[in-house]
Amino acid sequence: MEHESFAYSERPAKRVRQACEPCRRKKAKCPGEQPVCSLCARLRQQCLYADERRRPHPELSPRPSDSDPRTSRVLEDRLRSLESKVGEVLDVLGSRSEPQIPTESLVPSVTLSMRSSSITLPPWEEIIPIAELYLLYCDSQPLPLFYRDSFISTLPTREAELLFAILALAFRFSYTHHSRADSTSLINGYAEVARGLVMKRVSEGPVELSTLQCLCILSLVDFTNGNTHRSSIHSSLAMNLAQCANIGQEPRSSTSTIVREERRRCFWSICLLKRLHGGDFPIPDIPQSGGPPYPQSPTRPALLSPGASTAETRRSDMQDEGIIAYVVMLSEVFARTARYVRLHGRPSNVPPWSPHSEYSKILALQMDLETRMPYLHRFKPANLGERSLEELQTHREYWGPWFLNQFMYHTSLCLLNHPLLLSLSLRNFRSTIPEIFLQHSSDLISSHTTWIIHFINCFEEKSFLVSDPLLGYSAAVVATIELQLSFTDDLTIREHKRERFAKCVKFVQTMGERWPHMARLAHRLQRLEDAVSATYQSDPGAQNQSLLIDLSRFWEILEYSSNSDTDSARRLFGDSLYVGSSSAGGEVSQTSPLPPPFRLSVQEQDTPNIRSQSFGTNTAFPSQDYPASSLVSPQHLTMSNDEFSILAANFFSQGQEFLRSGDNWESVGNF
Repeated sequence: MEHESFAYSERPAKRVRQACEPCRRKKAKCPGEQPVCSLCARLRQQCLYADERRRPHPELSPRPSDSDPRTSRVLEDRLRSLESKVGEVLDVLGSRSEPQIPTESLVPSVTLSMRSSSITLPPWEEIIPIAELYLLYCDSQPLPLFYRDSFISTLPTREAELLFAILALAFRFSYTHHSRADSTSLINGYAEVARGLVMKRVSEGPVELSTLQCLCILSLVDFTNGNTHRSSIHSSLAMNLAQCANIGQEPRSSTSTIVREERRRCFWSICLLKRLHGGDFPIPDIPQSGGPPYPQSPTRPALLSPGASTAETRRSDMQDEGIIAYVVMLSEVFARTARYVRLHGRPSNVPPWSPHSEYSKILALQMDLETRMPYLHRFKPANLGERSLEELQTHREYWGPWFLNQFMYHTSLCLLNHPLLLSLSLRNFRSTIPEIFLQHSSDLISSHTTWIIHFINCFEEKSFLVSDPLLGYSAAVVATIELQLSFTDDLTIREHKRERFAKCVKFVQTMGERWPHMARLAHRLQRLEDAVSATYQSDPGAQNQSLLIDLSRFWEILEYSSNSDTDSARRLFGDSLYVGSSSAGGEVSQTSPLPPPFRLSVQEQDTPNIRSQSFGTNTAFPSQDYPASSLVSPQHLTMSNDEFSILAANFFSQGQEFLRSGDNWESVGNF
């Protein structure tokens, strides 16, 4: 027995027992050096061997009885087995957590285990150019998170999770790295590492301003990758943390100018995220004082090209809050319009022309905000056509939010007056629709779809790289309108609408080269075109032409919110929570052509401008019942006529010069 006990004690331990505890929990191959293995030393984690923890002091160690060596060995083996299982449980619970990285030493050797691969920070000579791309293509497009002047110089002091998040967002704009075959997996890997680190910080603390900034960027990355539900989780978590930290209030303690400015920027960036992507979630509560001051905005660059407009010298008594402030203000209109779209044109007892309707309230809010927009930031004094690509690119910090402001303005009006939504909402008022309202909505949709097309043409002519994905959504909204209005027996109008539809789809496809959700949006537009075209048959002699439209294909394009993607829900939730699509089948509406609103024969006086929006007399719109009588559809608008420019609310081109008798009217004319 003694011989057997001696032989057992001399037998070498199993390999797993020679490994240190951190390597054993991760199932990593441990080099076995003692007292600290090289793997733990490289990862800067505590290295501890199991025998060291269990080894008692020699003098206090009770000597086991010679009569029960087998019992001692069994107990020892069982204890080691239990310890191994506990380690595995801890490994599962913290599989995506890694040791805290000291902020004072952010070196490229930061390594985290991600599934079966390892992601590290690139060398600093690679991080800096990508951070510069972030400033160029991501800053204020749409989120104004950072203080630009010190952004690059403060990178070494920022948290590792924030660096990984910045890489995940801006890496796609690097021509050198974007062509790599593994660029997509690398972007996803950076996002996963950032997510693991920031969640560990949220759960263990301390939560810093960089934590909220990281969550904002991750929310944007997830949204553009199609993980819209997880995006909502990140933005909601950032919002809750911001509310708990009272980030909406100015700090009383003496803080640096940079920290104070980035606190404000973080607050308003969270507001923008919830308003642009928030779905049905509430917008952050703003204190009674109105919240912190708006972020500092870049000044509008002077016109470098010769022949500057005299509008440059105009004076205005209106206080200029800055272009970023007006983006934040207008985002409230965009959020309310998005909620209006999610009603799917549900009929109401309150007609849209009533001042108590949501339609009228949103329109009134937008007009009120327009009165607060200084002339300096409007379309006409911008002289966009005279600015070169170099000018736009050099001052992208201004033109990025400026384009976002313009597109939000036009898109909100396109959605409010979308032919499909209006037709559905007017089903209860088919015989009592005011002619003024029909002309008003017709002219609005005509004007503002044309302006989106105008900007797309401008981008193409100047080869300007559009990086803000919201602009792609705006083009998709216009594409649905152009597609619906293209089903007419007038061949000229049909071809014109098809050209505009194709232009919008191409624009969205181009953005899809860098933003995956834009590529999916372009695919949905093509599917919508195929589905609608398959049901339409042109027959000018038919009395009751009809067109079947699967409305669900419209909603998946028009709803730009975090909870509208069922694929995202399937990827996030398990079987106990996932309930599938809210509707078992497609919502189908049968449409019929509608007569135009009554107008004077403008075409007889002037030749129609092919650049202006045209509507045919046989455009198909949904009706309440299959054989029901038609509503009235929009008709042609010639934008060169002042009388129609008034109705079209064409505040973006010629302006209301007849109202302008002096400098007192300088803020009137365009947005």
